[in-house]
Amino acid sequence: MVLKVVVIGAGRRGRVHTGAVADREDQASVVAIADIDADRARALVATDAPYAVVYTDAMAMLRETSPDVVFVTSPPPLHREQVTAALDLGAHVVLEKPIALTVADAEAIGAAAERAGRMVHVCHQLRYGPGVTELRALLAERPVALTHIWNYRKGPDIPGNWSRSWGGGHVVEWGIHYLDLCRYVMETDAVSVYARYADQVLRGQPTWDNWDAYSVTVQWANGAVGSYASTYALKPGIAPESGMEIIAADGKAAFAWNETSWATPDTTDHWRNTPGEHERALAGAFFTAITSGDDSGIRQSFADALRTHQLVLAANESAETGRVVNL
Repeated sequence: MVLKVVVIGAGRRGRVHTGAVADREDQASVVAIADIDADRARALVATDAPYAVVYTDAMAMLRETSPDVVFVTSPPPLHREQVTAALDLGAHVVLEKPIALTVADAEAIGAAAERAGRMVHVCHQLRYGPGVTELRALLAERPVALTHIWNYRKGPDIPGNWSRSWGGGHVVEWGIHYLDLCRYVMETDAVSVYARYADQVLRGQPTWDNWDAYSVTVQWANGAVGSYASTYALKPGIAPESGMEIIAADGKAAFAWNETSWATPDTTDHWRNTPGEHERALAGAFFTAITSGDDSGIRQSFADALRTHQLVLAANESAETGRVVNL
């Protein structure tokens, strides 16, 4: 069975997911792409989806194509309406993070999936990264002391993310990936979070309505503590950097986007993959679950993704109120 796939959004993430489906042509085929910019959608068709029809109205596309799977890569404020419409029409959904910008909207999506009897897989794709399974097993055997996440970069490369009301801020827009990976590889949850944000460098820039620096402290249920530091304020021309490290008994786990490692006093093991491999693995696991009924290859349920969502929104709440938020 070859699944009919449609993609909402032909921007950066829409391109990545369309390419991932193209590499899974034995399982699925993109039959339509919707974007408010028809030229952008047509460009994506030309590169990765030669049999797809272009739409500028996502809802019309859903009604007219009756897809099996919908990839939703539009901005977060649009997610609830688009995902609910796809579910009501009987489709399964791969949803770009964040789920939404409120817990209520995220919970409404989960309720709609339950009513429809369909799956929503949130794209926390780092769970499918190189070495993740091996490091999860290593960390299960030993206590963890510290998790540390950092990302230093210039202003958002997606115009909508210049507004916190559209993108949610850097913790919600980017930090969610590594915070979710922490939860997964340590098999734990956050129990409390304290955050402070600032806007010291980009304040006053045209169209800017966001924080440009973020600092978060997390207490994990397994006893570890976590630190998170990120910024949009890096001067253009200075190389950006990002990553995550987990300090555990006997070793250090390090995570970059396409590489992980485990270092001990005696040796260091490395795992690597190529760009786009996370999304290809996620799509393959999701398509297999749909066609076979066996969802054991899917590395996150919607309910579990909701817990990561609650964590990043709690960080925003803490920064805005000045209080520790318990989860």
